[in-house]
Order: sequence, then C-alpha cells, then structure tokens
Amino acid sequence: MNNIIKTFVASEAITEFALVSSTTDGKIAITDAATDARCIGVAQRACASGEVVEVLVQGESRVIAGDTIANTVSLVMADTDGNVVAHATTGNYAIGQILPNVNQASASANDQILIKFTGPNNLLP
Repeated sequence: MNNIIKTFVASEAITEFALVSSTTDGKIAITDAATDARCIGVAQRACASGEVVEVLVQGESRVIAGDTIANTVSLVMADTDGNVVAHATTGNYAIGQILPNVNQASASANDQILIKFTGPNNLLP
C-alpha cells in the first residue's frame, strides 16, 4: 500500500500524529469526536494555527493512543483529543486498523502506535 500525503492549512495548533478533520472553511482541525465523519487523516508533524501541515489521508501512520488498547482490539476510533481508542459504542466511526507487531501488540495511553488509516467507516449502529 502506498501512503498518500496531502498538505492542508491548520485552523488551530495541531500536535504530531493527531487525527484531523476538515472544517467548513476548507482548513483542518483536531478531530474531537468518534462521530465525526469529516476525519480526513493524521497530521505528520506538529504545527501552529495558519501553518501548512502534511496529512496522511491514506496508508500507514503512527497515532497516539488515548487510553489503554488491548491486544484483542483491531479497529480504532477518535477520542476527544485527536488520539485513538478501541472502536466501540453506538454511532461511532472506526477510522483505522491497528498494525500490531512483535514489539507492540497493545498500547497504553500516550503511546505511539501504528495504524492503517482508512477514514471514517464501520459505523456502529
């Protein structure tokens, strides 16, 4: 799989490896809900408001775990801070799949983990 990276203007300060969503003015902001169908990717570096930042819109990227993620979890969703947590609860979109490896089969809060970003899908009814 080839990674696809695009550049966007940030509407707020964004942290490295945060999930980001498109805004109504065509910029990006940190994704703050698992119900956000506008989540478009993962910021590849930190930036200030008004700066241009590279965003992975398809492919593999590091993200930040917002909570403990067990080794039995496959799909992840956004939390309120642009991080990822285990996909669960009615009305939430999965945004990607964890790519575990022998060195990291689970994650704790604030750990960097590798995912395959797919965008909002697998909405739980």
